[in-house]
Amino acid sequence: MQIVMTFQLLRLSVGNTIIADLVDNECILSAALLDTEGFTIERTSSQFKPTVMNEIMDLNSDSELLTVVGEESTVVITRLETGHCIVIQCPNDGNLGKARLKLSKAREAILPFL
Repeated sequence: MQIVMTFQLLRLSVGNTIIADLVDNECILSAALLDTEGFTIERTSSQFKPTVMNEIMDLNSDSELLTVVGEESTVVITRLETGHCIVIQCPNDGNLGKARLKLSKAREAILPFL
């Protein structure tokens, strides 16, 4: 039982690190991991509240990547094969190409830990 709990905590810790490492305060201001129901598992900022992102992804269910441009920031959402979503918040004047590249790498890296 102890080994199983230790392994689960290690998996959770690595997943949290992958989300935290996305933030560079240049092209990504904050990031979050959502479960299949849309609940936040991990987020890098208490100010970032991506609670309706699964609903937005459901509007365009054929796409695994969606970009929403707002007045104050741009949000990029990617849906994983597991049904989880990674959401990043970018400054409007930031490098979205670099942000999407980092998101793509995180997307692959986190899959074994979900």
